[in-house]
Formats: sequence, C-alpha cells, structure tokens
Amino acid sequence: MQVNSLQLWLTPFAIQLPTAVAALPLQNLRINSAEVQKGDVFLALPGTKTHGNQFVEKALDAGAALVLTDTQPALNDQRIVVIPKLVELLSALAAAFYPHQAQQLVGITGTNGKSSTAIFVNQLAVLLEQQAAVIGTLGYGDYRNLTALNNTTPHLVDIHRILHRIEASAAAKGKALVAMEVSSHALVQQRVAGLQFEVAVFTNLTRDHLDYHGTMQAYGEAKALLFKADLAKKAVINISDEFGRQLAADCTLPVLAYGQLKDCQGYSEYLAYDQLEITPLGYQFRLSSHLGQQQLQLKVLGEFNIQNVLAAFGAMLQLGHSFEALVGAAEQLCSVPGRIEQFYQAHRKVMAVVDYAHTPDALEQTLIAVRNHCQSQLWVVFGCGGDRDKGKRPLMGAIAERLADQLIITADNPRTEDVMAICLDIAAGCTQQQYQLITERKAAIRTALEQAQAGDLVLIAGKGHEDYQIIGHEVLPYDERAFVRQLVTETAL
Repeated sequence: MQVNSLQLWLTPFAIQLPTAVAALPLQNLRINSAEVQKGDVFLALPGTKTHGNQFVEKALDAGAALVLTDTQPALNDQRIVVIPKLVELLSALAAAFYPHQAQQLVGITGTNGKSSTAIFVNQLAVLLEQQAAVIGTLGYGDYRNLTALNNTTPHLVDIHRILHRIEASAAAKGKALVAMEVSSHALVQQRVAGLQFEVAVFTNLTRDHLDYHGTMQAYGEAKALLFKADLAKKAVINISDEFGRQLAADCTLPVLAYGQLKDCQGYSEYLAYDQLEITPLGYQFRLSSHLGQQQLQLKVLGEFNIQNVLAAFGAMLQLGHSFEALVGAAEQLCSVPGRIEQFYQAHRKVMAVVDYAHTPDALEQTLIAVRNHCQSQLWVVFGCGGDRDKGKRPLMGAIAERLADQLIITADNPRTEDVMAICLDIAAGCTQQQYQLITERKAAIRTALEQAQAGDLVLIAGKGHEDYQIIGHEVLPYDERAFVRQLVTETAL
C-alpha cells in the first residue's frame, strides 16, 4: 500500500485528525471488526440490521489505529473520527487508500453465466497475451490460481484492496483486464459505486433472489443499474433473453448485441450464431457479426455456454481486440471448473457431470444441454438451499421430473431448515412421484453412480465449484468435485 500514514491519506479529504494519531502507520481498511489487526482502520458503517458503532470498542481493543464513522458512538476516544458523509465518500476513500489506475474493468451481471463469462474473458485475454484476472463467485486473481471470496461481489472496500493487489501483481507486465461479476445485491447496495467499467455485460434474467428483491421487476431494475453512464462506458447485451431485449432498447450506452442470429436482426453491432451442430466435445456453428463470418468450434457443453463465450467475445471486441484474433482464441477455450465439468468412468461407460445449477432456469438449461451428450438414461441428483426462496423448490422438482429419466432428491445447503422438509417441497412438484429421496448428499451421489448403467449420464447439480456445505450454522468442508472424482476412479463401483 502506498499510503503510509493517516494524515497523508485523509488530508486531501479535509479530514482533520488529532495530533497523537495523525502520523500512525497503517495496514488495512476493515469493515468487519473481527478482522481488525494492529494498525488497521475500522470503518463503522450503517448496515441493514446493525450499525458498525456497536463494534467500535472491539475494533479498538484489537489494535485499530483509527475508527471512521458517520455518527458518534457511545464510546469517546480520540481515535474515533466522525464523518457525516462517510458513506458518500467511501469509494474515494478506499481508492485513495488502495490506489489503482491501470486496470480495464469488465462488469458482468445476470442470473446465470456470470462466472463462466468472467472466466472466458480471463482466458481470452491470456490467450491474446494480456494480463488478466477475475473477481467473482469462484474467487479473485488469475483464473488458474484463485483466492476464495465470501461474496460474488465483495464489499466496495474489499474491491479496491483486490484491484490494488491485482495492479501490483501485474505491474511488470502492463495493464490488467479485470472481469468482475456484479450481483444484483451489489448494485442495490452500492458495492461498485465509484467504479468505471469499460464494458458492462448482461447474460440473462430468470427467477432468483426474490427473497431479497421481492419481484422480478425489482430484480431486473437492479441488474439494469450497471448499464448507466455513471458505471459503464459500453454494453454487451444478450438479446436472445426477453429482458435483455428491453435492456438493449432502453440502454443509452453503445450496445453490442449477441445471441441467436434470428434475434440479432436490426442491430448495427452484433455477434450471432446459427447452423449449430453437436460434436463429441462441444459444438460447431456459424458465427456471424457486423465484422464478418467464421465457422467456430467450441469445446464446451450446453448452448448457453455458446452465449457465455459470445458475451466474453463481445466484451473483448468492445475493448478493441480484433475479430480474427478472438476467433482463434475462442477455439482454445476450456470449460470452467464446476460448470458442466465432466468425470468419465471409462470401464463402466458412465459419465458424471458436476454443475452449479441451483435455479429453475439453470437446472432446465443444464439438463437440456447434457441430454444431447447422453446415450442412454439421464440421471439428476440435486437439492435446494435452506432459508432461501422456497417458491423455486417445486418448480425445480417439476423440471427435473420432466427432463430426466431418473431423479434423486437430496440436500444442498440446508442451513437451519429441516432437510427432509426441503426435499418434500421439491418433491411436491413431481406429479408422477417417481423419484428417490436420499437426504445425505454423498449417499445420494454414490447411489446414482452405483445404479447407473453403461451409456448413462449422471448430472449432480447445485454445488459445482463450492468446497463446503452449510448445515445448521456450521460451514463444513465438502468438495463435490473431489468427491465425484474419487467415486469414478473407485474400481468397486
């Protein structure tokens, strides 16, 4: 960090400090008092349920050099500075504390496909010899060596710290391209306020997070916030999505549309696909654009992944990369860990596929995608999270029953809900009542792989890349990818 004292950091903001603390050395900005260490600055911010002032004493006891807050706490200490407009100044304060200037930011929002699109942007940049990183559900940093994050889009303060670190790590190689997933929660909660994205990307809008937003209209309006001039300069929008078409029509930014060719008519800048053929490893299709046409082969499963690749391709076009160079790079793209990731048991000819699909639309699209590569019966093993949107549970049960041949309902992250109650909510959507209900997730997966026959494909949905399971209030270690990899290599199966 370049800032080395409180006064050096805060003087440009006309914030006066007591002489006794003005020259103290600094370490990091913290919004969580439990993470405060000696020399840190604790930001006592208003939250949705509590105010950070409740934790000021704890932060000072932990060694905080300074506390910034917007209202005077009960505790009186010279290390506490009240800044009434702290929330408004937060982005500028964080940027000054963690200076960064060189990155090209690509913001990606939508219900599904954010992680894959971000990884594809990162891959394309590396293939075109540009330093790149991602920030999102899978973590931050280069996609081949990610550091875990707690949220899809971190808090504003954490974003600036991450961008500072990315810039420092990329200093020897020049400007870094950073593809950031931007969730609807983050947009509503102003977690990306003050950032300037070179490109904003929209993937799709389907039912999710209604426990937070309340309605689909409010959910869509949250996503649309990324496509305002105060946050982004250019847009890449999926116009094969109904909300995407509305978003493109309302958007005042320069728009590059992408999707199926039939949907792209009338757009001056576009990326479109048609003449789709399924291959053993993925797809071959005709790529049409305002810059020309090419035949393209992709090593990914699922038509939605074609759209994710085109979203990343479009973002790179908007950043100035050539169409021809991107075509060559796209054919070298690899699938994303935990996103339709294949594990093949050769001696039994059974394919297991691990995917993160945890919404009705994602589960439907994934089942449709893998069906194309299934030679015999299609199995699906999945559950739904506890303490979350209950309305989607029977919807997902109905989708699984309709599109799979064999269904096993199990746990996901039950949290504080009863696992059996969640499973029965899912089963309520199954009119034929032809399913197995196995509440212990590992047992459910093992059962599916033991019962599967040659040519069968077993989709294990909901966890994907995650390496934990939340039961009650405990976060327990659980790496589904590693578990499935172990199962398919066991000769006993």
